[in-house]
Amino acid sequence: MRKFPDHYDGIVRRTAGRLPLPSSSDRMPADLASFIGCFYQHTDQEVRDAGHGRFTLLGRTVDFESIAAIDWTYELPEENDHHLWRMKLCQLEVLHSLLADAEPAGHRTALALLNSFSDARSFAAPDVFSVGWSPYGASHRLLAMLSGLSVGLAAGSLDPGTRSEVEESARLDAGFLWHNIEHDLRNNHTERNLAALCLYHLAAGSISDSRAARLDRDVHRIIEATVLPDGMQIERSAMYQGLTVMSLEIFAACPFLSPATRTLAQERATAAAGAWLFLTHRDGDIALFNDSWIGEVPPPATILRTDRVSVPDSLPDAGYFRLSSGPIDALMDAGEIGPRWNPGHGHADFLAVEVDVDGHRFIVDPGTSQYSTGPQRMYERSAAGHNGPRYLDVEPVEYSGCFKVGKLASAAPIAATVLEDLPTESIGGTITTPAGLCIRVICALNGGLLIVDRWNSSDTPGATTLLIPNDWRLDTDRRRTVRAAQEGAQTAITVYEGAIDGIEERTWSRRYLQPEQATAVTLAPTRVPSGGQMLVFSVGVGVFDDVPAIRARVEALLRAHGGHEASVRVDPPC
Repeated sequence: MRKFPDHYDGIVRRTAGRLPLPSSSDRMPADLASFIGCFYQHTDQEVRDAGHGRFTLLGRTVDFESIAAIDWTYELPEENDHHLWRMKLCQLEVLHSLLADAEPAGHRTALALLNSFSDARSFAAPDVFSVGWSPYGASHRLLAMLSGLSVGLAAGSLDPGTRSEVEESARLDAGFLWHNIEHDLRNNHTERNLAALCLYHLAAGSISDSRAARLDRDVHRIIEATVLPDGMQIERSAMYQGLTVMSLEIFAACPFLSPATRTLAQERATAAAGAWLFLTHRDGDIALFNDSWIGEVPPPATILRTDRVSVPDSLPDAGYFRLSSGPIDALMDAGEIGPRWNPGHGHADFLAVEVDVDGHRFIVDPGTSQYSTGPQRMYERSAAGHNGPRYLDVEPVEYSGCFKVGKLASAAPIAATVLEDLPTESIGGTITTPAGLCIRVICALNGGLLIVDRWNSSDTPGATTLLIPNDWRLDTDRRRTVRAAQEGAQTAITVYEGAIDGIEERTWSRRYLQPEQATAVTLAPTRVPSGGQMLVFSVGVGVFDDVPAIRARVEALLRAHGGHEASVRVDPPC
């Protein structure tokens, strides 16, 4: 392609020319088109702005002043070597709302954007596969375009000329995708490519036998490989989980896929919807484990038929567990960093928790503020940036660049049959690091949580760092207690074994490119006579009389099952 870009362009266009046009978009199931559209819906103001070449993406507004002046290679200054803002621009997700709009002005804007983008894309351009001809971008563009086309046609608001031009643009993207399914990246990229191609041929109402067989084989494989039996997508991100729910609904609706593949898709779609809701906080937005941020996908409860979705008690295949006690909710990660073949979206959040008090996020994940290589990306992926028990200056995972991961690790849950020995509902897990084993047990107690962290080695100091957003007002005695309050909620962290070792300002990011201030409270364990280190603290436990007894039972359980914890693999660098 690099040597003969014009020849490659001809290959793509000839492939596209052999594809049927998506002329049956108006016969696409209306509920499916509407569901897909929820992921690409833009506000009225954003639609009007697009007509003037002004775009607000990822919280950043860039005004090109006109569609003719749009620089499709624009790089946001805040980004470094991964230009997600530019990728979002080229995905043209606003096409859904423009085409679904009943107003002719929106349709004219859609055609103007497609023509401007078409004029700018070239196989001879630098970064060709990440800008004009990105397979991932083409997939999102197709999903937005075809769902918008379906809604607009069903409403009878699209004229034949607009319909024809949009169909031709969609066919070119589909022709390109048929040559560039991202099997090398697998995971959500391959899933998105296949979902876009399936939606295209569903909209076309036609597909050759050979292409149908290829899609059936590839779709079946990607579902089995990347959607776990409990419904969680294997990269274990609540954000990408929402996109997986969409893909599975598309696969289940395609009559050209085999009955076995469609059944598998529907079964996993049902489980995936439950898993997505499981990883949702009381505020309606998603958990931030691994690469996730709020706003990339809709809040799950706003688009799912929650009355028809069964939310599980846990996600055992993914390693996610939940524990509630009075006004306090905790989500814990006791699973792998991600798939061994490509864990690029994984963070070292082993045994980390996200804790809410009265529906307000209290102990938070650092989130994901950017994909670009640098200290911020490193911090947000590191064990030191998360709140699981860790050994100081020991990272269980090695990172390089935006997404590369070298040495792998995974946490493992403590079996429910072991935790049944405790007199209260509990969750827990283990992680093996180069410095030794770490164990966390969380118990529901008197409307709060009692958390016991255990390190089996004394050679390297242990630490647990709790990240608290700055909308909480904190008061601490510097050694044992941190009191926290905000409007409508108050709670306290109390340390029973160990001490508060430090308090410093850090950041967390619930939205991409929008870091917020937070306070990091680092707790230090004490050495115990039996060996190793121990930290015992509570969140929101109002009555302390039962703490010593529960703590003693947890310690007894850990001693009794000292050899029970799973032997967690620590792989050599790839």
